[in-house]
Amino acid sequence: MPERNGNRRRRIFALLPCRALLGLIAGVGTAAATENHAFKGPTVILATIPISTMIRALDAESFETRQHAALRLLDAATNVDYPLPQRRAVQEQLRRGLDHPSLEVQIQSLRLLQQIDQAAVDAQFRQLLNPKINPSDVDLVGWRAFSELVGNDFASRQFYARLYLGHQRQIEHLIHQQHHVAGGLRMRPVDASVSRYPAANHDLDRWALVLFAESILEPTATAYPSSRLMMSLAHSGVGPCLGNDEDDELVRRLIHHWLLRHRDLGSVCDQLRIAMRYRCDSLAMELCRCILHDPDSPAPWQTTAILAAGVLSASHPQFADSSLEIDSVLASRLADKRTAHVWRMIPSRKTKIRSQVGDVAMAMLLYRHQIDPRTVGFNEIQADPTFIYRDDSIGFGDENERATAHQNARRRLRESGYDVPSFSRNVSRSLEE
Repeated sequence: MPERNGNRRRRIFALLPCRALLGLIAGVGTAAATENHAFKGPTVILATIPISTMIRALDAESFETRQHAALRLLDAATNVDYPLPQRRAVQEQLRRGLDHPSLEVQIQSLRLLQQIDQAAVDAQFRQLLNPKINPSDVDLVGWRAFSELVGNDFASRQFYARLYLGHQRQIEHLIHQQHHVAGGLRMRPVDASVSRYPAANHDLDRWALVLFAESILEPTATAYPSSRLMMSLAHSGVGPCLGNDEDDELVRRLIHHWLLRHRDLGSVCDQLRIAMRYRCDSLAMELCRCILHDPDSPAPWQTTAILAAGVLSASHPQFADSSLEIDSVLASRLADKRTAHVWRMIPSRKTKIRSQVGDVAMAMLLYRHQIDPRTVGFNEIQADPTFIYRDDSIGFGDENERATAHQNARRRLRESGYDVPSFSRNVSRSLEE
């Protein structure tokens, strides 16, 4: 008989809703708890059963009671239909629960706070992907900083959503560092998990994370990684492989802003190489003008800028029509005998060649007038996907080869209707006027 009564009580308690159970735990009678069940408004719930009572229920002997208390607290803290002061009050009580004498309450409070934080992130994530929501109203961690770099169109929102899903912890750590550095606190350099280069050049998300990190943190916090990245992108095959789709365009924008952020790193020539490699054309034109307006800048800078000018003038007619008249610049550099590249081994002939600024200028004059430099004696010249020709391949093994090639080039240019003027070194300075 006692066993039968016990089973009956267990069946009754199993049917009671969580609110009735919490009422019993708080010393409220079964009738009162059942009556409370009739109230469905959130304010009535908390008025009838204080938040502190539900938090104490996290340490109840019954697993079901603990589970229902946790669900009620989570709902009371995350349901947007509830008053904001109530939701904040629940979170405040849970934070106090972290110091509760009961270890179970501490653990459950911590877990609930984490779930509440994640629920807020999930809500912002849904807003980010909702085209009806104004992008400026989205408060997802890092989105505002990212949108300032690449824009806030829907393609940018989709890209950031994928980036955030794959690297949420790194982005949160990054934004945390940014806020502390902006507040004047000294922080250690960017986490290695953010700064380390991707293993593959096609991993656009990883590259985007690296560029994003080094575009928003103070340069003093990322000087070493940025310097290494500058040299790698300018002088090696390391770097994201970009095509023409929307994601590639967003990474290209990140590279553009990263270059602007780190104008003091590397050289103007390194920055020009990267801008040309990733088709940051407006920045490339600015850097190209900067070098060509200074004929005394280093010889390797001159050869890079000469090749870049040839490419940019073909794709952007307004660049050639600007104050920088390309043919005049190239003709003025023919008298520049400085060696840009000391030598280069030709594997087939074991030959050493020297590339002078004047050699590169002549090769580009020929190209602009639709004459293949190989036909006049530039025998070692090699193609380049970014600059048309490799500047270190535009050269000669001795002065006799050079003189003959330049003489043939002048003759071919005259035949095509362009008479190469005899510019001197001093005449080239008129470009600055």
